[in-house]
Amino acid sequence: MKAKVVEKVKFAPGKWREAGPLMKSFKEVAEKKGFPQVKIYGFVSGGDVVQTLNFVTDWDSLADMETVMDKMFSDPEMLEMMEKWAGVVESHEVSILKELSPEELGM
Repeated sequence: MKAKVVEKVKFAPGKWREAGPLMKSFKEVAEKKGFPQVKIYGFVSGGDVVQTLNFVTDWDSLADMETVMDKMFSDPEMLEMMEKWAGVVESHEVSILKELSPEELGM
């Protein structure tokens, strides 16, 4: 089952400038671990438009996602980045989406 992961991240007041270098470091380390390309979206209207980004990744399967996450959570460099991330983020919501077929919806 393919999955799309949407992470809505609101940065803490005054921490926006610290987030950029952390996002760059995360991307570099995550790609080495097999993390798929991350697309970053900002709000044009609606939602939390101030200091909020959405990170979207597409996974071939939940099993692939679990394997990559296991690698990342066992990596000391990644764990250090997560601690720093906690200092710049006010909230971090994760949603895992599954595309539904017309048949699944009774259409």
